[in-house]
Amino acid sequence: MKEKKKPDLFENLGLRIIALIAAVITWLLVTNINDPVTYMQFYNVPVKILNTALITDQGDVYTVLDDSDVIPVVTVTAPRSIIDALGEENIIATADVKNLSSLNTVSISLTTNKYYNKITSIKGSIDTVRLSVESKSTSIFALNYEVKGKPADGYVQGDVTLDQNQVRISGPASVVSGISKAVASVDIGGASATITTSVDVKLYDAAGNAVDTESLIMNISSVKMTVTILPTKDVTVTGKAQGTPADGYLLTGKVTFDPETVKLAGRASVLASAEAIDIPADVLDATGATGDTEKTINIKPYLPENTSFADKDFDGTVKAVIGVEAASAKVFEIDPAEIALRNVPDGCTAEITAGADEHGNAATKEDMKKLSVTLSGLASVLDGMSVSDLSPYVDVGKLAGGGKSGVYSTEVSYFLPEFVTAADRIRVAVTVNNAADAAAQDSSASGSSTGG
Repeated sequence: MKEKKKPDLFENLGLRIIALIAAVITWLLVTNINDPVTYMQFYNVPVKILNTALITDQGDVYTVLDDSDVIPVVTVTAPRSIIDALGEENIIATADVKNLSSLNTVSISLTTNKYYNKITSIKGSIDTVRLSVESKSTSIFALNYEVKGKPADGYVQGDVTLDQNQVRISGPASVVSGISKAVASVDIGGASATITTSVDVKLYDAAGNAVDTESLIMNISSVKMTVTILPTKDVTVTGKAQGTPADGYLLTGKVTFDPETVKLAGRASVLASAEAIDIPADVLDATGATGDTEKTINIKPYLPENTSFADKDFDGTVKAVIGVEAASAKVFEIDPAEIALRNVPDGCTAEITAGADEHGNAATKEDMKKLSVTLSGLASVLDGMSVSDLSPYVDVGKLAGGGKSGVYSTEVSYFLPEFVTAADRIRVAVTVNNAADAAAQDSSASGSSTGG
């Protein structure tokens, strides 16, 4: 019996290979028709930088150059079914600092968080992150403030306070060294009440240009700022002079100030009672002066309590001119009939019966017509005076003996205006008759007559 031949694996090998290739091609054609390979582009894909401690642990800092940690375009090629299932959140871009090159570049690795094994390709428009690596620097800056704008009319800016007075800044030495100042700024335009607000801290270089803070670490990025807004009021500067000018000179009683008024700032309740800035008399002393005397005065110590100058540029200096002029003399003729007799005691009569000299000696009737007094004072005052302004009088009640009859020599008193003095004195003889004394004399005389 003839033995049956077993099949040979390699028998008709060529046909078998052709059949396999045909099958693959057929599968690819079917697949491409049903789920064709296509591509999709994703834009501005961020790159996560890994293992940055390898830089910072050495006391250095890094800065990403030219926004190279963002890939402008990432192109993904895959079957349509996969493409349709991908979104921006599925694209993962990383750059591991372990792979930092001598040129401070780090290769970008692109992947997806799903279907990665079904993706044909994934490519970015850039393939490295470029870094600037340098020493870390830390500095502390005083925090300045800037106030822009002007308050409403009738108001001024008062004190400015910040709840922080300095800021600590760390970052690349080249950036930190270029910082000149730290500023908190607020606008008070049109304000009529105190402003309290939070404002950003901004950094500037020596030329006044803003410093980019992206690569910097600041212990504070904003600060609370309070700007006091105060109402204003115009008040006059006043003061009265003192002192004795040189012989022959008198104070006029007039003091002029330049400026005459000063604008004050303060709380409304305080300004309500502030009417003037009164300069003490000892500051306006004209002792020994022979003419108008000018003084330069700092009036700041004399401001009403809890007020300040509204104009911050005004230093408080005021010029005062104290009026001093030569004394004038004028003689006033006084008729005895113009001398009033005051406080005549009850039951008495009084009359001026004669003039008298300074020693009290009686003058003649003719001398009574020549009573005169020389007054010394300011010409402007003396020129406008008359005897009636002097109101000459004798206080009879103060004469010796009170209400006793007799002839008394006494000085005539006057009402003199300020800065006017009497260079001499008028004396007169005043005869006082007490009715009781006269009755007693009559009774005594009658008794003597009867007894005789």
